[in-house]
Amino acid sequence: MKCIIVEDEIPAQNILERYIQQIDGLTLSAKCYNAIQALNILQQMKIDLMFLDVQMPEINGLQMLQQLRHPPKVILTTAFDEYALAAYELDVIDYLLKPISFERFARAVLKASRIVDEQNATGSGKATTSPTYVFLKADRKLHKVFLSDIVYIEGLSNYLKIHTTNGLLVVRETMSDMETLLPSDQFVRVHKSYIVSINHVQYVEGNSISTAKGILPVGEHWRPHLYEFIQHNQR
Repeated sequence: MKCIIVEDEIPAQNILERYIQQIDGLTLSAKCYNAIQALNILQQMKIDLMFLDVQMPEINGLQMLQQLRHPPKVILTTAFDEYALAAYELDVIDYLLKPISFERFARAVLKASRIVDEQNATGSGKATTSPTYVFLKADRKLHKVFLSDIVYIEGLSNYLKIHTTNGLLVVRETMSDMETLLPSDQFVRVHKSYIVSINHVQYVEGNSISTAKGILPVGEHWRPHLYEFIQHNQR
């Protein structure tokens, strides 16, 4: 994806540029210090994703976004949470609060990438390409975890256990965040405390699912969705 940074503070620009360089498939096309520069860039080339600061001189990020008839996908970057409602109304992809961690940045980019891929697939008639990995923070490190290695995810109070073919990773995430992060055609929630990879399911029997890493319960609330998921993936 081609992207631009619209940010009037150089340190913030540098952080975003460094993060962009670490994401495969993301190319920085321009850095803009104000909305006028960004509007000119958007007229000159096709941009897939824009990292847009809210507070800028003369024209702020929200005002700029309101002027665009066909804006690229937008991830807002700001030090203030008071613009969240306005961001939602303008249909931005995500809303990143400064200081921005790489983990949070990568999650927002992954979300944007999925949306762009889905739209491109709809336009071209091609199947959507799913991401192959995610970055998860554990032990003060960002671990690159391949989706094919994840067997299931177990929720325990304020953290998750990621059970993989290579071992166990404990991360501070919520189940809802993981549902958003993981591709919905590969992972399905089967219980308030469990998300399972359909690729690692051995069999489903009654209210349980068998995997190579153990037997998981199927919650009554999630059971109909599980069977719908299985039927849909057999088509």
